[in-house]
Amino acid sequence: MAIVATDPFSQVPVFIKMKFGPTELAVGTAFFYRRNGGLFLISNWHNFSGRDPATRKPLADHGGVPDAVSCYLCLNAPVIRREWLDIPLLEDGSPAWYHHPTAGSAVDIGVLPVSLNDKFKAIILNDIPCEKMTLRISHDVFVLGYPLGIMNSHGLPVWKRASVASEPGTSEPKYLVDTATRSGMSGSPVIFRYRGFYKNNPETTEPADDDWFGEGSMFAGVYSGRLGASSLEAQLGIVWKPHLIDEIIDGQIKADC
Repeated sequence: MAIVATDPFSQVPVFIKMKFGPTELAVGTAFFYRRNGGLFLISNWHNFSGRDPATRKPLADHGGVPDAVSCYLCLNAPVIRREWLDIPLLEDGSPAWYHHPTAGSAVDIGVLPVSLNDKFKAIILNDIPCEKMTLRISHDVFVLGYPLGIMNSHGLPVWKRASVASEPGTSEPKYLVDTATRSGMSGSPVIFRYRGFYKNNPETTEPADDDWFGEGSMFAGVYSGRLGASSLEAQLGIVWKPHLIDEIIDGQIKADC
């Protein structure tokens, strides 16, 4: 059997299908995250709800909204093998997942508490060591997901390059990236990958102790889709900043959709 060597972040994204009973409503991307001893599945508010975050109207043409998310998960095995697992999105008819404690659906992130049995292996994003870097406008990042459901034979995602198109260092909860993405990438983790000489403070001329040369990676947010209804419009995507995930988990406010 051939040995598969992958980038650690390539095993983080999870291909998901939003379902109502046996009916598939949409596809997307998610990933696992650990905090305060708990395990959580992270994706978009609009994926878990099946609704437009602004209008609350169903996204599916027939008006259906999901009651489960089906995840294409890695098995706990020495080689990459996957099986589907359906995880309920509702508990006693109400959402079992969290949204932002103050902004609600205005932050397009959904957080679902999960527990997996030993059959499955969760590749947890924030268990992977990262560099501490400052993301700046014009930096390149990568959106790791499944555009149009595309993946390789091992279920690994596509790395879609994007450039940071709005200032990420403001108090805004999100920033824009310049990239052409497609359906299926909503909920993707965004990774900042830097190669070369990294200068922590570009305003200084002399090397400093926190400068380095080599390759570094950093989690840079959650992708939630492009601006505009048509792919012919501005090819700008929205990325929600990482700290929002911690705020949602700590707030533990169930979604009100």
